[in-house]
Amino acid sequence: MTVEGWIRDHVPLAAASSAELRYERMVRQGAEDLPGVHREVDPCNPSDWVDGALIGAFLAGLGDAQRVLDVGTGDGWPGLPLARHVPEVVALDPSPRRVEVARANARKRGLPNVQVVCAPAEALPFPDGSFDGVVAGTAFEQCRDPLRALKEAHRVLRGGGRLAATFEDLAAQLRGPVEERAELYLDREAAVYRLVHRSLSPLREAEYELRFRAEDDLRRAAAAVPSVPSFVRAAGGPGLRPVAPDDPLLGIPLVERFRDLLLSARYFELRHRSPGEAAALVEEAGFRGVRVYGNPARLARDFFLGLHEAGVLPSLAPHMDALTRAFGRLYEALPAGKTSVFFLVARRP
Repeated sequence: MTVEGWIRDHVPLAAASSAELRYERMVRQGAEDLPGVHREVDPCNPSDWVDGALIGAFLAGLGDAQRVLDVGTGDGWPGLPLARHVPEVVALDPSPRRVEVARANARKRGLPNVQVVCAPAEALPFPDGSFDGVVAGTAFEQCRDPLRALKEAHRVLRGGGRLAATFEDLAAQLRGPVEERAELYLDREAAVYRLVHRSLSPLREAEYELRFRAEDDLRRAAAAVPSVPSFVRAAGGPGLRPVAPDDPLLGIPLVERFRDLLLSARYFELRHRSPGEAAALVEEAGFRGVRVYGNPARLARDFFLGLHEAGVLPSLAPHMDALTRAFGRLYEALPAGKTSVFFLVARRP
C-alpha cells in the first residue's frame, strides 16, 4: 500500500484546488529568480538566453497577436517577458497570492501594458473574441477541469487567434510507476503533513494536506525531519523528500500514530496527459491545426551553453533579443519526445 492509499482509506478528505494548496503557499514561482519577472535579463547568463528562446517560441506560435492572455501566470511567466514584445498582456491566475506577486513584478519591471486578474481559467471574466492570443506555461494541467479551461480559452479568442502553451509530460519525469514525497512542519499551533503522489498508470498527480493538533510528541516528530531545500516550502517547512510507505519519519507509521490529532484534511488531484492526449483534448475544445513539439528550451540550452563556454555571449548581448526570437522559431523542427515539457500550438478557426 502507498501512503496515499492509506490516507484515502482512513482519512475524511475535503476537495480543494492546486491554487489553494500549492500556489498560495509558494514563496515564489521557480527555484531561481526568473529573468524578466523577478529580475532584469542578464546577457552574461546562459540560462537567460534559454529563457529568451522559449519566449521566442511563444511569440512565433502567437503570430501577429496584439492582445495576449496568459493563463495561470503565477509570478508573471511568460506574460511579463512577452509584454516586452506585444502591445497588451492580461495575466490571469486563480491564486490571490500569485496575483499580488505578479502585479508587484509588473511594476518593478516597468510594464504598464500588463493587467493582472484573479480568476479561474474555467470561468474567464472576458467577452467572446477579446484576445488575439492565449499562452500558458504548464498551467492547463493544473486546472480542476482542463477541458473547460481550454474551451474558455477558445471562447475568448477571436477567429484565427492562436494558442501557444507548454505542458508537463509527467511520464517523462517519473523514474518508476509510483513516486511519493512528503514533509512535516509546524505552523503555529498545528503540525502540517503534506504528501505529493505521482503515478504512471493512471497518469496522475495528487497532493494532500493533513493538519494535526501539534502536541509534544508530534512537535518532536516534526523536529526530527531533516530539512530539504525547496523554493515551494512554507516558512519553516523542511521541504518535500522522497518517502516509502514504511518510512518511520514521514510514512504510514507517522500518520497512523497521530490520526487522533487530525484537525482537517484536504487534497487536489490532477490528470496528466501524454503529448497525443493533450493534442486530442485541445481539439475537443474546438481548436484546429493542433501541433505538438519538443521543448524548445532543451535545444536552446545546448546551443547557448556552448556559446557561453566559448566566451562569446557578452559580445552578442546587443543582439540578444533578435537572436533568441530567431532561435524560438526553430520549435517546429523539434519532434515531441521524452522531455519533461512539450510545446503545443493551435488556432481558433
